[in-house]
Amino acid sequence: MTKYRGDASIASMDTSLVKLLEKTGFTDKEARVYLALLELGQADVSDIAKKAELKRSIVYVLLEGLVKRGYTNEVLNKKINTYQAVDPLIILSQLKSVTKDFSDMLPMFRTLHNKGDNRPKITYLETKEGIRNTYEEINQSKEALFISSYERIAKYFPGAIEEWIKHTKKGLIPLKARHLIANNKFDLEIMKKFKTIGQETRYLAEVADFNMDFVIYENKLAITSLEENPFAIIVESAGLVNSLKSIFEIVWNKGKEIK
Repeated sequence: MTKYRGDASIASMDTSLVKLLEKTGFTDKEARVYLALLELGQADVSDIAKKAELKRSIVYVLLEGLVKRGYTNEVLNKKINTYQAVDPLIILSQLKSVTKDFSDMLPMFRTLHNKGDNRPKITYLETKEGIRNTYEEINQSKEALFISSYERIAKYFPGAIEEWIKHTKKGLIPLKARHLIANNKFDLEIMKKFKTIGQETRYLAEVADFNMDFVIYENKLAITSLEENPFAIIVESAGLVNSLKSIFEIVWNKGKEIK
């Protein structure tokens, strides 16, 4: 991680901090202003704008929003407008509170989502972020059935498999799953690691590769292609999922144990 220097601009800061703040609801510019203030301690708009490499007029607007959300405070008894960033622990505390509130209300959200007719609900995604969010949703399920190419996933999302294994070990991912893979060296080695974190794994000896990934979870089927034009299709249908589970069991029983 890049160390901060007093004369450094926000451009020289570790971009991972900016990206992390964006995941918590900050915009890119808000994150740069907050990080600039965090390093400066207390500063006026001119110094903040210089550190964040933004125009003063934009910084005024951003600061107003950050103050309203409780991420920045205006320092009183100063001749010119001076600001300081709140402790990052406050942001973490707010995120935990929102997460708990959302978790408590999740049954109500699901009830609203499931209203309507009995036709399958189909969602089509073609952005990298959308496909990644699909996997994140699967990770938060209790159980899932995978027919996947992990070599393809590793190429499209570098480091994602290692991160998934690490988070599962820490108990951050509750998912218990069965993984059915093709007979190739990369996937077989990955499955050995999966076995160490309580995942069930098998491979199909006569299949060398899967061109698409299929995941059955909750009452949904996710079909993902990570070829030249990546996409994901999520079909939500209890009837379809129940039928596919029976088919998965047949294929699973034909799979070979990974030693």
